[in-house]
Amino acid sequence: MGAGDHMSLSAGDYRSVLDLVAAALRCAGPDFPDVAVTGLLCRVLDAEVVGAGDVDLRGTASRWWADAPRPIPMCPAGFHQFAVGHPLTRAHQRPGGSAALRLSDVASTREVQPTCDELGMPHVLTIPLTVTPRHLCAVAVLRSGPDFPVRDLRLARQLQPVLGGIYALRDRTGTDQPGPRDTDTGTAVTSRELAVLDLMADGLIAAAIARQLGISRRTVSKHIENIYRKFGTHDRTSAVLRGQAMGYLTVPHR
Repeated sequence: MGAGDHMSLSAGDYRSVLDLVAAALRCAGPDFPDVAVTGLLCRVLDAEVVGAGDVDLRGTASRWWADAPRPIPMCPAGFHQFAVGHPLTRAHQRPGGSAALRLSDVASTREVQPTCDELGMPHVLTIPLTVTPRHLCAVAVLRSGPDFPVRDLRLARQLQPVLGGIYALRDRTGTDQPGPRDTDTGTAVTSRELAVLDLMADGLIAAAIARQLGISRRTVSKHIENIYRKFGTHDRTSAVLRGQAMGYLTVPHR
């Protein structure tokens, strides 16, 4: 970034941040961020379309939702292929890539062109909510005309840890909500147990899972015990294999 990137935000900018955070907290439900949040981001960042996307980095279950003020001009079936190899997706997967980024900061003119062709808007600013080896969930802010100025990038970076925290809170509020059921056994796994299982499949130990999810190691151990009990297994490898067989985890490509 250049010297202009160090410009300070105005008092009005900080008021906009506080207003948006207050609105986001009111919307901290299972569908966060919803259209109320993306609509506010659209106004604060002077965008044409804002939406949320979850990119499945190991499978094909990517999805896009909460686009405001109008649906994004993309076929839903084509979102995964478009998003999984996008320059911003690759940038957020790199070490230190969890901050808000502009497409123009990480891509060449040639790499920007597919975004323009697909969406009709060449400028994209993404605000990641969570980045794991398996998933990238982010808010995407799109516009045509001039690129997002440094002020918008700074606003997005002020909002990113708060929105990410609310996204994590959304997961916590759903901890005891039942997830999918195995059609053979009727076993229900909670959303938090699924999150633990997902990280177990990535080889993380209990302490690392606790740090990733923002919970205690003791709580992680309790979730692992519940997974073993529900799956009828007694070790990590068997639990992961059972999770794959039950459709909770994507079977890795060989």
